[in-house]
Amino acid sequence: MIQDLRFAVRMILSHRWFSLAIVATMAMSIGLNTMVFTLVNAALFKPVAVPGGERLLAVRNRNLSKGERSLNLSYPEFREYRAQASSLEYLEAESRAGAVLSEQGNPPQSYNMDLVSSGTFEMLHMRPVLGRGFLPGDDKPGAEAVLLLGHGVWTDRYGSSPNVVGRVVRVNTKPATIIGVMPEGFKFPDNVDLWMPLVPTVEMESRTRRTLRLFVMRKPGISRSQVEAELQGIAGRIAGQHPDTNKGIEPLVETFHERFNGGPIRSIFLLMLAAVGFVLLVACANIANMMLSRSLARQREISIRAAMGASRWQLIRQLLIESMMLSAVGGLVGLGIAVLGVHGFDLASRDVGKPYWVLFTMDYTVFGYFAGLCILSGLLFGLAPALQASRVDLNSVMKDGTRTAGSRPGGKLSGALVIFQFALTLVLLMGAGVFLRSFLDSQTINSAVPSDQILTARVNLPRERYADAAARVRFFDQLLPRLQALPGVTQVAIASNAPGLGAGGRRIEIEDAPLTDPARGPSASVVATYPGYFELTNVPILAGRDFEQADGSAGHQVAIVTKEFAERYWHNRTVLGKRFRFYTNDKPGEWVVVAGVSADVVQNPNDSKSDALLYLPYRQEGYDSMALLLRSSGIPASAVRAAVQAMDQDMPLSEVRMLTAAMERNSWFLRVFGVLFLTFGVMALVMAAVGIYAVMAQATTRRTQEIGVRMALGASSRNIMGMVLTRGMKQLMAGLVLGVGAAIPAARAMATLPFRLSPSDPMLLVVVSVVLVAVGIFACWLPARRAAGLNPVAAIRYE
Repeated sequence: MIQDLRFAVRMILSHRWFSLAIVATMAMSIGLNTMVFTLVNAALFKPVAVPGGERLLAVRNRNLSKGERSLNLSYPEFREYRAQASSLEYLEAESRAGAVLSEQGNPPQSYNMDLVSSGTFEMLHMRPVLGRGFLPGDDKPGAEAVLLLGHGVWTDRYGSSPNVVGRVVRVNTKPATIIGVMPEGFKFPDNVDLWMPLVPTVEMESRTRRTLRLFVMRKPGISRSQVEAELQGIAGRIAGQHPDTNKGIEPLVETFHERFNGGPIRSIFLLMLAAVGFVLLVACANIANMMLSRSLARQREISIRAAMGASRWQLIRQLLIESMMLSAVGGLVGLGIAVLGVHGFDLASRDVGKPYWVLFTMDYTVFGYFAGLCILSGLLFGLAPALQASRVDLNSVMKDGTRTAGSRPGGKLSGALVIFQFALTLVLLMGAGVFLRSFLDSQTINSAVPSDQILTARVNLPRERYADAAARVRFFDQLLPRLQALPGVTQVAIASNAPGLGAGGRRIEIEDAPLTDPARGPSASVVATYPGYFELTNVPILAGRDFEQADGSAGHQVAIVTKEFAERYWHNRTVLGKRFRFYTNDKPGEWVVVAGVSADVVQNPNDSKSDALLYLPYRQEGYDSMALLLRSSGIPASAVRAAVQAMDQDMPLSEVRMLTAAMERNSWFLRVFGVLFLTFGVMALVMAAVGIYAVMAQATTRRTQEIGVRMALGASSRNIMGMVLTRGMKQLMAGLVLGVGAAIPAARAMATLPFRLSPSDPMLLVVVSVVLVAVGIFACWLPARRAAGLNPVAAIRYE
């Protein structure tokens, strides 16, 4: 073995450029695979970074009989699960609550806050870096309100002052004492900034008030299925005791990754892992072709070894050791590429709501995958050439040399590898095209809306101070003229959502099409607006009128529907004056009259199956969370914030940004994944082109004498070029047919993702195919041109 290793090193160094080409190819393919597996491992598999994180589970309810796949739990259910579950070391609850933190001398600011049961941090073995954590008495009714700060809040708001412990602040206008600061990076369970104890109230005792999520730590040696079975048994007993509220409800036990990174996120990461797997296969096929070409030149050497007594296994082992060493060296270089790629992806996804516990770092699992990849790659591209080269006919090789021996089987294998490369490359380019096309489409969504001139911000009215719709309407009625009076502001609108930034959803019934089952009736996307919204956003009213001040008050229930909504439910008939109504908890509301029809707007750009859109006057809804839209030439956010706080000193602004920036943040994944898939596709295209060029050049070299004879007998340069091109085009067309056959189902699979992708566009397939064929023809043309320019006399004498 040592002798084989020494010889492999000598052969690698003696063919530096050949070895460098293989090392570079493997570095890119192994590097990309390691990078993507690091991302997939962090997002889908790596346990939460707390002691016993692999035993941490999330619990929620579901009621499949009613189609409800995700339900929170009530406080009585939490209490009963905690009292009866014996397979769990801890069972804790939390409830998300928005919080406005304010105090004298510090402007109010909104944060994500969780109300958690007092044992939560003990379950996670997480202690504050400053002060103390929650004690068992902190979650008892009547206990003094206490608050734990996230490390980021402590740093940004309080300058990391140690004197913050003991300070009394206002949380949603109510006093609370800061008792501690949690460690840096800790934001359990999903990007939380503040924590307060979960104190039971009279309202929480209702079994229909489902506001809690459960997190449990199973005991060592207890499996997830055992936990699920026990909780299902408890749920069955609860349903038997309380059939009116719990019939059909069962618990769903999930890992953290399944709970927070399931569905489309999981699909897109696995799709990316499959894509880089294709890149690796293309790279291995390309290198296998190079090794096959090299083995033909080494047949005399290999035959001499066989003649001196080397067994076929010894020959195969020698060649495989060379392949494994090349793969290992390429992998080490690729590891550096992977580190840079992971860092770049981490930067690109840092400000998009990524769960805090998803850390894009390498661990032993990644290094094990990397080592396995190096070994597997060496075997993939080295085994077929080694088997081919070790199968020698001593008589023919020693007598005829290398120009014909073994060329025919090797040529067939090389051609098959080229076809395989082009098929996989077409699939990769199709995937890249889908993402890039979707990203480009996202940039032209709502092109009439002057997004670069509109500043957006969100105001969330706390229910404690704005308990009814009338109070909320009064607040925004008074805020609107204040915003209109700001210097530089030309137009102001208030809406529940800005264009392209989502919408609410409501079940509806059309007057002309009564429902048989309200739970399965049609639904609509809903945006509530003030008058002036359509003028500010440049969305034209095609028929009817805009909202008026009286709209939404008693007896004036009206709506403006989009053209798509009108066509879907009234089929281009007269729409003005038509009526529909909303269903809430299977109960119908008042009839709403259509007062106008607007142009279509894409309100949910990331949802491929969004409902048709309609608009309601704000007075009709009285939402507590609304977006401010100000059209101006550059008003500072501080002026808007001052106008809001002049009305309520404890009212913060959130999500303050230009509409353009908000839209870009909304479509970040299309840009990032589009660039990644394009990188994969271009790499595969280059490798496939190099592969077919190498095969054609090798075949042309082997046929040099034949070409010389043909030319001496009268064949023209055009005939020779056609002969050489024909072989390459056959391989190219075969790869194209196989690739189209694989790309179409792959595109359909991508269509199942809940994003606004365009995989069914036949024009995209045509463009990708044309690019692939053009590159392939060029790669074939180069050796064909060389063959056509041969000197017949020199070609006949060629050895």
